[in-house]
Amino acid sequence: MSDLFTDKIKLAFRSCQFHIQGIIPYHLLDELSVSLFNLQTKGILIELIILMENENKSIKITNTLLRIAVGGGQIYCSSDNENKFGYFINIDKKIHISANELTNEIETNVLTRITNGILNFQDLKAESIPIVHQSGNPQIHLTASKEWVKTGEKITLSWEVFQAESVILMPLNLRLPPKGSYDVQINMDYLFSIQAQNDNAISEKRIFVKALTSLGLSFSLYISTDKLKDYIPLHAHPEIPFHYAIPPACHLRLYWEADRMGILNEEKWGEIPANGFRDIQFKEDSSLHFTWKTIFETKNTILHFYILQENQTLPSQKQAKKLPSFLKFFEKRP
Repeated sequence: MSDLFTDKIKLAFRSCQFHIQGIIPYHLLDELSVSLFNLQTKGILIELIILMENENKSIKITNTLLRIAVGGGQIYCSSDNENKFGYFINIDKKIHISANELTNEIETNVLTRITNGILNFQDLKAESIPIVHQSGNPQIHLTASKEWVKTGEKITLSWEVFQAESVILMPLNLRLPPKGSYDVQINMDYLFSIQAQNDNAISEKRIFVKALTSLGLSFSLYISTDKLKDYIPLHAHPEIPFHYAIPPACHLRLYWEADRMGILNEEKWGEIPANGFRDIQFKEDSSLHFTWKTIFETKNTILHFYILQENQTLPSQKQAKKLPSFLKFFEKRP
């Protein structure tokens, strides 16, 4: 069963933003506990029901449960291990990972399965025992309606704090009630944190919100030569997207930017940040192959670069229709 979870759960954990619910057997905790704890430190709300077998639990398992509980969210234990509910993890009511799912799952059934899973979760939750962290430290639940937004848009921060006498939202330096929400307009990158304090300790929970200037995965290319003092924008062929004509011995700077969490790979570079840039130089006709994978889709984009020789120009699309050899020139490119 672990094999059914592993690949999808890694991608989902890296891509989710808000809320995780699920019912899992306790022997999966060793594999998932580090990822769960890291997510909680970023403010993601987690509610899990752990199906416990009727036997003495090791100190390691007990510590793992308590570590997840203290990080935020709520962990419940149930001795109902008859598997009548099925194992599942639901992420933000959009992604459903089930130990019983079929390989060729029909997309139209996802919403129904998510709804059934949540109902099963609520039924079992009523019979389960919550794990309570007894340290006396303030406990903070902090979520954001979005973590990647277009510049100028608003997000809603929601929080709930337990065992605290004072609650402050930074960097706005606002005093907050123990539970509530607050709308914030995002004009730049923000690292929000809630600091909660009582007589015993101070706790903090953080969420980073990225302000983006474009939607989707976009590319911007700049070029510099020995005759230019600085980089200037370089646009693709007006009728053939992602095809660039460049002079010999030029320097290129490629920027890319994404609007949501995901995994971005380039065929030769391997995994790269979802937002960034790289300086490159080509000595011959070349291409860059990008694969952009999110929890919703996988998208492949190829950028083609052609070295222009003296007195050589790329024909327009209308001219290209009259020149079969030119089309074959493109078809031979990877």
